[in-house]
Amino acid sequence: MEGTVLDAATLDSLAAAFAALGRLHREAPDETALRGFRDLIEDWPLAALEPEGKDSAAGPSNAGPSNAGLPSAGLPNSGSSSAGPSNPGPSNPAPAGAAAVGEAGTADASTRTRWHGGTDAGRAATGAGMEQIRESARAGETPEEIRRDHDLLYGDTAAARVAPYESVHRGVDGLVFGEATLEVRAAYQALSLQAPKLNQEPDDHIGLEFDFMAQLTLQVIDALYGDDAARAEKLMTHGTDFLRDHLLAWAPQMLDLATQHAQTHFMKGVVLLSIGALDSYAELLDLPFERP
Repeated sequence: MEGTVLDAATLDSLAAAFAALGRLHREAPDETALRGFRDLIEDWPLAALEPEGKDSAAGPSNAGPSNAGLPSAGLPNSGSSSAGPSNPGPSNPAPAGAAAVGEAGTADASTRTRWHGGTDAGRAATGAGMEQIRESARAGETPEEIRRDHDLLYGDTAAARVAPYESVHRGVDGLVFGEATLEVRAAYQALSLQAPKLNQEPDDHIGLEFDFMAQLTLQVIDALYGDDAARAEKLMTHGTDFLRDHLLAWAPQMLDLATQHAQTHFMKGVVLLSIGALDSYAELLDLPFERP
């Protein structure tokens, strides 16, 4: 990330996108969250190339996805009773100083501006994702239909069409709780974070890895506002390493498979928005982003 200029507004846009997408990868939205997300898709914090090739409207965003029944503002307190979106309470309470990955929030959405970074290909994916969310609303897709698709896609209660775990895609045996899982766990622990169902569910779920980048980004913003440039730089180095060595090493291929297997417009939209978000962060940090 040498030469990268750390700007709080840009980082907040990325944190908002990664937090919202992390939660949607982990859990299908209920009716309230679905309605809110659809209503706010025009205020998506990352720029898009619309189908006709025109860039999405510039200027301040009135609201971001954190107002859509998705992640709320602020990191969780240590030992929070909430352990993530799919879990009413922690089966493994976080130790002192540790919070659960899966609970990222963002800064005040009313002050957020849309970030116009990313490559043309990434912004095209974002534009296509936004259009899929619009089409989901036009088609009247219900929370039950989306929940069923999420279940079949990621194997919530059945065999997964596309495994959402890094170790499955990168491990020699294609099994969960592999070497990648332990590496991801260590990366979380470096920031005093941990997966909400430690040792019961793999730490390297794509939703948790997205949320980790959101929480790390929020910590960078805190450091910038606290005039602690050294800490901000250290955190961004950790984030750059994690993005390069983990998310970018497997998520593009996994998300490409998910676009082929998703049955609802909504889940296709979530996947495409995720591709755009990864491209945006990779471009900011000058990391290669290779789609299959």
